[in-house]
Amino acid sequence: MINSRHELLYFYILCTFLVFVNLAMSNDGQITFVFLVLLLILMISQYRRSMVYLKQLKRYDEVAQLIQEKNDYSNIRPLVIEQEEIVGVQYNQLMRFIHQQEFRNQRNMQILSIITNNIQDPIVILNIYGELEYANNRFKEWVNMTALKKLSFYDVKNEPIRKILEDALICEKTRKKQLEINHKYYSSVAHPIFDDQGEFNGVVVLFHDISDLKKYENLQKEFFSNASHELKTPISAIKGCSEILLNGGLNDKSVCEEFLTIIQTENLRMERLVKDLLLINRYEHDQIKHQTQQLEMNQLLNDCINQVQTISNLKQQTIQFEESEQYFVEGDYTKLQHCFLNLLTNAIHYSPNDTIIKVTLKETQQFIETCIIDHGIGIPADDIPHIFERFYRVDKARSRHTGGTGLGLSIVASIIEAHQGRIQVQSELDKGSCFTVKLPKFSK
Repeated sequence: MINSRHELLYFYILCTFLVFVNLAMSNDGQITFVFLVLLLILMISQYRRSMVYLKQLKRYDEVAQLIQEKNDYSNIRPLVIEQEEIVGVQYNQLMRFIHQQEFRNQRNMQILSIITNNIQDPIVILNIYGELEYANNRFKEWVNMTALKKLSFYDVKNEPIRKILEDALICEKTRKKQLEINHKYYSSVAHPIFDDQGEFNGVVVLFHDISDLKKYENLQKEFFSNASHELKTPISAIKGCSEILLNGGLNDKSVCEEFLTIIQTENLRMERLVKDLLLINRYEHDQIKHQTQQLEMNQLLNDCINQVQTISNLKQQTIQFEESEQYFVEGDYTKLQHCFLNLLTNAIHYSPNDTIIKVTLKETQQFIETCIIDHGIGIPADDIPHIFERFYRVDKARSRHTGGTGLGLSIVASIIEAHQGRIQVQSELDKGSCFTVKLPKFSK
């Protein structure tokens, strides 16, 4: 049996040679006919064999189409040529390689998706045509997109985001920009992607939420502005009084006493301001060591009420302390005393004469709650979220008149936070306020 093209070629040459020899040496047509029949048989056999090869190759085309349409990497029977599985073996090896690469790509995309979807910052990848190849869930939610198929950056409706994506593609280099979206600030960083030949192949854009940083910067600016303003007032008063005294005021005893009193008052005011600022700074950097111990809240509040009783008596105010049993917390007595003295003093200053200030104490599942309730001027709803900020004053004129620095409630909040507690306020304008302090119960 002829099994290779070389054997077939040799046989064709031999038959052709014999036909010509026969034609040259004799006129016997029978021998020539036999050779022609043999050639015909060989041609038919070769044709059938070629059809088998073509059918197998057609099967390769069908499998290739399945791979393209359905990712079906089914192996097919190898094609036997010259006793060697040449085409089929190589084809199956190629399919296995492609399948492995496809598996690796899918796995890498899964890993990328898991990592990026657990990042709160929006991330998007664009190809050189401006199509969104990948975006994490945060970016999809951000731009209200549910799918990325055949989407271009032109489909992004938010104009600031669209301009940043367009700029990242045009420039083909690292770009940093800031933008504001829905009252929040973001910093965008675009990193170009280059292939092994150094050709531009797309861009990765990361967005980072810097709203807290912006808020901190604004608070810092506001803090320096307020601190400068607070210090400027007593400094100006001291400077003015000193100039008057130096320009002849020392000769008048009554004038001298008056301006020296003002200097002393303003100096004390500056001293309180600096002490409060240093205290807040130490709380923020955890530089204050608390002498924690078991405290009886009833005794602590009674001590604070006794200390402010003189001030309340001057305004004919009554402080009622409602207590039913003893309650214990763990904390620093001096710091908590400072906290409740501040709250009680505020209640007295901002309440009219002949009013009642109530102090209540109760126990919940996790906390001991202390409520200080007054019937004073109250706090406007717009001001409530800001009253624990440094230097914030609802009534600036009245606060300065009472000698406040605008840091009292900020210090109170820092003390309560340092004790793992909470402070809340409910208030209605011209009806009064209720400050609630929640401190963790003492655990034996």
